[in-house]
Amino acid sequence: MKLESRFWMSVEGQKVFGRGPYVLLKTVDRLGSLNKAAKELNMSYSKAWAIIRRAERLLGYNLLTSVTGGADGGGSCLTPKAKDLLKAYEGFIEEAEEAVAIIYDKFFKDI
Repeated sequence: MKLESRFWMSVEGQKVFGRGPYVLLKTVDRLGSLNKAAKELNMSYSKAWAIIRRAERLLGYNLLTSVTGGADGGGSCLTPKAKDLLKAYEGFIEEAEEAVAIIYDKFFKDI
């Protein structure tokens, strides 16, 4: 038996950032494009853009900047604050999962 847990951040009771937006931003960072990231994650561009816009609105800062023109037609880059958010989220999740595993063992080890 294994305990599954999920963590997300909320602002005034509204979910603002968790695994979904995290994966989307990591994919944008890797591919350099929100459109390409949406395609890779099998979601529409409009849904991906809505996820980003909502998070930006609730967080109060931009997560992406647009890169215009060029041979590849532009794309998207993560803002420094978005990179800080990803790093903090990764560190938190790692430590939280370790803590949850310890607490789980404390209560369920012999069951």
